[in-house]
Amino acid sequence: MTKNKIIAIVTVVALIAVAVIGGTLAYFTDTDKATNAFTAGNVDITLHEANTEGAQDEEYQTWLEDQVLYPGSKTTNNLAKIVTVENTGKSEAYVRVHIAIPQILDNGDPEFDAGKNVLHFNADADSYTDGLWNWGKKVTIGRNNFVGSGDNWNFYEATIDGIAYNVYVVTYETILDAEATTAKAAMTQVYLDSKVTNADVESINEVLGENWKILVVAEGCQTAGFDNAFDALNTSFGTPGSYTVEWPTA
Repeated sequence: MTKNKIIAIVTVVALIAVAVIGGTLAYFTDTDKATNAFTAGNVDITLHEANTEGAQDEEYQTWLEDQVLYPGSKTTNNLAKIVTVENTGKSEAYVRVHIAIPQILDNGDPEFDAGKNVLHFNADADSYTDGLWNWGKKVTIGRNNFVGSGDNWNFYEATIDGIAYNVYVVTYETILDAEATTAKAAMTQVYLDSKVTNADVESINEVLGENWKILVVAEGCQTAGFDNAFDALNTSFGTPGSYTVEWPTA
């Protein structure tokens, strides 16, 4: 079996992203990726990735270098990728995360048929409860699953470093208090589909190389003046897919 490492790249882009309303009003925002972070106003967030609860980001990167992913399931041969967002500022914030997976590994729009995925990703089932992570496009009330009643996936496509990616946007609906971390992870693990063969891997490596990358970017904005996370983040940054995200580089 060909061995293939998946490099999970942590993002902490701290570009200042502002939205101007009527030419007079700008919103405090922050995005987070691993280098050159700075804050906009009093909003400051940090994106964390870990292989165990409480692990440090540096430990995760070291651990990841030694990991090899084999075909399996969510209970066997999976690779931990625990993605959380911490509010490191002094003010409340709304946050969301963009998760980009190469299209060659993921069946996206219009089918969204996970059975056709080469690479699967998961989060804890209770992370989809009301007030936590929402994978849909808008606020929903009394939702029983992560997409939400009547919602479509909050999804767009992007070309990053010449590779086509499917990007899933997951929004944390609850206000994130200062010095608090999201109560659940936006993502917890990845694993190769059990049907993946050596031939599949060799074909994919011709496109992606041997290090397959899942890219993650976190965004945060002020809560003042907004009724919900979706309005706040879409006003402050733009609707996902309508603007260019600064993705991490290898």
